[in-house]
Amino acid sequence: MDILIKKIISGGQTGADRGGLDAAKELGIPTGGHAPKYFKTEAGSDESLRDYGLIETESENYEERTILNVTNSDGTVIFCNIDENGLIIGEGTMFTFYTAEGMFRPVIVNPDEKNFHAWLKENNIHTLNVAGNRESISPGIYSNTRNFLVKSLSKTMKSRGKKLYEVFLFSKEVERIKNDNYSGSAALLDSLISALETFLENSDNLSPEDIAREIEINISGPVNKHSQLVVLRNFFDELESAVKKYSGGAEFRKKLKNYLAVYTRKWNKVNDKIAANAMKAIEFRNKTVLLHSNSSTIHKVFEKLAAKNIFVNVIQCESRPVYEGRRQAKKLAALGFPVTLIADSSVMNCKDKIDFALLGTDGISGNYFLNKIGSYFIALGMKEIKKPLYLLTDTRKIIGSGAVKKNSKQSDNGFKLPPEQQHNHTEIWNEKNENIKIENLYFEKVPLKLVTKIITEK
Repeated sequence: MDILIKKIISGGQTGADRGGLDAAKELGIPTGGHAPKYFKTEAGSDESLRDYGLIETESENYEERTILNVTNSDGTVIFCNIDENGLIIGEGTMFTFYTAEGMFRPVIVNPDEKNFHAWLKENNIHTLNVAGNRESISPGIYSNTRNFLVKSLSKTMKSRGKKLYEVFLFSKEVERIKNDNYSGSAALLDSLISALETFLENSDNLSPEDIAREIEINISGPVNKHSQLVVLRNFFDELESAVKKYSGGAEFRKKLKNYLAVYTRKWNKVNDKIAANAMKAIEFRNKTVLLHSNSSTIHKVFEKLAAKNIFVNVIQCESRPVYEGRRQAKKLAALGFPVTLIADSSVMNCKDKIDFALLGTDGISGNYFLNKIGSYFIALGMKEIKKPLYLLTDTRKIIGSGAVKKNSKQSDNGFKLPPEQQHNHTEIWNEKNENIKIENLYFEKVPLKLVTKIITEK
């Protein structure tokens, strides 16, 4: 069995923890893990751990993050000093060892290369937790850990040749999609399908079991990260069913490739259809339209308008906290549309100029639609000034039958998506104060009763 390290996690402490993360970066292996609140280390708060994909726990307690990292990995490797009695030095490191032992999770202490490789294979380690002494307890352990992992894991990577190369290309592209906070849901799905197609095309050296495992491990990442994007969740459910249906049978790769091809053919013109319907339903000529966030569906509408030499005026919200509205503004300006970029909170300052608002959506269920923070304010504003609000969506984003019916008596309990995780607080304020709680969410539910018309591909 090949060694396929998919991810390296740690608690982010100085010493062995950080050595593991930097070794992974050098090798091109995705990183993550949990760290105590405020990214606490013995050197103080280390915000750079966010760049490694680490997540804060709810407390500053080191034990909490240790338990999570042991639990969320396939095995733990510990690098540490040993006293004359053969005992691990360092209370935290000792706690890590006994936590793994007590949970019956694979753990190994100070291995040599041969033992390390055998342990990885024997326990089928894909996500590796790296732990051990902090630098103050064992000076030089950071370098020793990093050097050992780079040397030993690079050998396994070279031995896998094309197999490893394709797996890691797939993993890196999926990781990029996972961390994309700027693209709309349909664009993210297109990127995900493209990554899958490329992976399947070049995965002839992988067994059907390996292919299925890589798909499950990788695709679940962006789906869970972008948990509020209904179209991703629906696709993942379909994909899981297809993998299960074709697993164990002949021509597994071929059937999965065909499934993706059929899915793509079915949906690749959906934005064209929505755009055509929008142009039938809405009078754009000589109008000023209010836009928010960044939507591939809206891009398509404006591409078709430009092709017909219908150049409307655009008022574009910048869409905080990650300002993806700026990207949309650039795209529409490049098409020749006059664009005014405004702060989200200044919409009502433009009320006399706006003829209607046009929004995409990330999901519809019951009496609500789901979209970028700031959409509710826009919807209320349009209601206040008695201007239309049009909603563009493809039917993949609808949860439940009849969910698009305006003023439906159906409740909003169709939103069964996982709660949205808090995003990086530095996007709002790059300053820490224990008495100030920063909330950074990207999405909100907006009542459908505030929508004038919902336009789909139908």
